[in-house]
Amino acid sequence: MNSKIPNSSTDSLSTVPPVFIEYLKTRGITGGEAAHRFLYPSLADLPKPDQMLNLSAAARLAVDYMIAGKQIIIWGDYDVDGTTGTALLVNFFKELGTAVRWHIPDRMHEGYGLNAEWFTNRGNISLAEEFLLITVDCGISNAQQVEIIAKLGGKIIITDHHSMPEQNVPDCLVLNPSQPSCGFNGQHLAGVGVAFYLAAGIRAELAKRPTTKKIADSAGRLNLKKYLAFVALGTIADVVNLTPTNRILVRAGLEALADPQFTGLNELLTSCEITGGYVTSEDIGYLIGPKINAAGRLGESTVVVELLTEADRKRAKHLAQVLTDLNEQRKRISSENLETALSITSAGQIEQDKCVIVKGDLHQGVAGIVASRLVDMFRVPAIVFAQKRHSDGQVSFVGSARSVDGVNIVALLAKCSQWIERFGGHEMAAGLTVSADSMTQFSSHFTVLAGKAVRERKIIIKKQYDINCPSELMMDQDHLRCLQLLEPFGPGNPQPVFQDAAATILDSRAVGRNSEHLQVTIRGKFANLKGIGFRLGEVLEDVQRQPRRKMIYTPTMNRFRGNVSWQVRVIDI
Repeated sequence: MNSKIPNSSTDSLSTVPPVFIEYLKTRGITGGEAAHRFLYPSLADLPKPDQMLNLSAAARLAVDYMIAGKQIIIWGDYDVDGTTGTALLVNFFKELGTAVRWHIPDRMHEGYGLNAEWFTNRGNISLAEEFLLITVDCGISNAQQVEIIAKLGGKIIITDHHSMPEQNVPDCLVLNPSQPSCGFNGQHLAGVGVAFYLAAGIRAELAKRPTTKKIADSAGRLNLKKYLAFVALGTIADVVNLTPTNRILVRAGLEALADPQFTGLNELLTSCEITGGYVTSEDIGYLIGPKINAAGRLGESTVVVELLTEADRKRAKHLAQVLTDLNEQRKRISSENLETALSITSAGQIEQDKCVIVKGDLHQGVAGIVASRLVDMFRVPAIVFAQKRHSDGQVSFVGSARSVDGVNIVALLAKCSQWIERFGGHEMAAGLTVSADSMTQFSSHFTVLAGKAVRERKIIIKKQYDINCPSELMMDQDHLRCLQLLEPFGPGNPQPVFQDAAATILDSRAVGRNSEHLQVTIRGKFANLKGIGFRLGEVLEDVQRQPRRKMIYTPTMNRFRGNVSWQVRVIDI
């Protein structure tokens, strides 16, 4: 197995198997130049930092504070995007010899975005007369908080990527590609991507300005590419659209992750059993991202930034273990909450309503996970509410909503807004808060609207696979090497799916706690292939009766106890 993605200095299109050229055509990528640009993306093709609205001014302001030795505070969101972006900037300033303070709000007690009370409560932090606040992956909806912080002596730079509010845009320097006049509009950078571009802008500004010798020497040695490891983590984990710009950033970030230059990041990968080589977008989505997100879900996001900025290996190893323990705790709580949700719902009622609403003594941090599982099980929109009791004795419900294709969950919530205290999100996922007094009316109205939307939705039948290719051919080293060239995978560049029209299953058995998965051995030309079909255990008897059959699959990397191998992930059989 190759330890890194091949690059254009040693490879050309002549080495690419025909099946991949045909696959690229299905993606609308035709012609040698377009194919080469896709398979071998270059950092030189990235848009220049000064194309981002307000970036030059923000970089000048940051450098002013660096040179003057004034206080700089980084405030990040508690998810993977926010914590990796915060760690990126903290490490960046540290490498330039500039000490900064940082804060990640507690999801349970402070909530999302800026919290002005953290600044007004001087017991939390000793504020200088003048300070610079830089947000990461948040702040665009916090105009009121920005105004309060500015009155305390703060200059504010908002770095965010969420949709711009129609009114009350914060009165400060805003770096957000969602701004219509921004040169990055439509590129869909993640929050960590915006933070990276701020770092790039600051380095460019330092090159123009007379600074202290310490800063100048550090800036001259600084290699920005290693920071793209954080960009890859945050962009993939936040399920951001892989536009051409994002694909270049993440591809280079995956290469940086193969040999991380940060002690904490190294220990994080080791704790995920990812060592010595190629890191995939799937590794981020299924191994690294959930572990980081677990900390945020349980109100411990500071551990993530502590780990990713820690230079001492022993301390970093300990923090990585803390994250591992938090992730195991998150799994246990998620499982328990799902059981609780299922115990208070009725499959018959769900079938009748075409949606499911669950509320009760559930954990706010895993509500989204439970809602997603309910959607998977019942194929209808789901909202899971955790009960929250406030200091004044009032009770409200904080919920996470997930939807199905063809049903815009935010649009449904907007039609129920008179019973919702606050909500936000996108077509497939949203968060909301409903008071105890409004819950009955909200539930009844949402149920009617969701049921109507589900019954009337137009379902587009998608082809199950992209192209035909026998599994024994796809799983040889030449094809697997070229499969890596298609990375990273995610929205805008989905993982390719293949059909083997005549796979022969030599052995099959059900595995998993409840025998829910299907493990198979597939006949190969020179060696048999191992495969796993998640949640396909129910077709075991059918497969055993008829072992020669069509199989929809994709190659996947299996990591187990330090051993790395390719296997077939069976999607349908």
